[in-house]
Amino acid sequence: MDEKYVNRFLRREFRVVGWLLVAYYGIMNLMVAAAVFSDAMRQSLEALSQGRFLTGPDLLDVMGNGWGYVATVAIGMLFLFCWKDDRFWKESVLASHRRMSVGVFAVLACLCMGAQLVNSLWITGLELVMNQFDRSVADVLESVSGQSDTFSMFLYASILAPVSEELIFRGYILQSLRPYGKKFAVVFSAFLFGIFHGNLLQTPYAFLMGLVLGYVTVEYHIGWAVSLHVFNNLILADLLSRLTGGLSAQASEAVSLILLGGATIAAGVVLILKRRSIGEYIRSDWMDRRCVKCFFTNSGIIALIVLMALNALMVMG
Repeated sequence: MDEKYVNRFLRREFRVVGWLLVAYYGIMNLMVAAAVFSDAMRQSLEALSQGRFLTGPDLLDVMGNGWGYVATVAIGMLFLFCWKDDRFWKESVLASHRRMSVGVFAVLACLCMGAQLVNSLWITGLELVMNQFDRSVADVLESVSGQSDTFSMFLYASILAPVSEELIFRGYILQSLRPYGKKFAVVFSAFLFGIFHGNLLQTPYAFLMGLVLGYVTVEYHIGWAVSLHVFNNLILADLLSRLTGGLSAQASEAVSLILLGGATIAAGVVLILKRRSIGEYIRSDWMDRRCVKCFFTNSGIIALIVLMALNALMVMG
């Protein structure tokens, strides 16, 4: 087959994925802006009704409005389910492969906690670097943390985001990349999942999580990926923060270190014991270099990478 034709075909396939994520990101920002604007208007009207003049909205109240994200999920899921037919969802996305065992799920949960610990070390290192320039990542970390102070943000961050992100990244995207190899699909859907978070604090962690969730999807069932994602957002991010919120900073860090460190050690022991079979599994699937090249040389993916890089710079401000 003509090489130029193959390259054009691959770039066209990957371009669609990139532009759809760009569009989803744009819709999300529009919906969030609309929710923030409606909250600001509500506060102004309430102040006027009480004979007060509001010089500025309550930022904590406004930024805690998660209904824009909820609306984005609804729009995105409606589009995906209308665009892709029942066959795609039943035969590809919702296909079962192997049965999940309690032991395997426990190891996977430990890997998720290990990724949390690795990310904590990454954030600590990034904070040390930023401190050299009299800057800090503390404010950014607070804004992207998993704890939700309003019902709408809790609903989105703990429930709707895990479900919708799995259907998008391990559903539509991974299955769209699956014809070009299992390894390719897992790695590059994880890459897109990582950069879509749009900030330096979460991107490495999201990439690691994407690898775990992608593996679970291609080897077991996307439902298990959703379960692990909910476990991560609801238990590890939200509930753990609430349980340790009343402790001192040192005590909170100690609890997290013991929990995440123990899980990381447990997962590490299993990985070491299974290193031979893991190596064979990784080597069993070949990744075509043409797919890698065409993935990074199409307008959709390039636009997404540039957009997310700009967003990361704005967030770090």
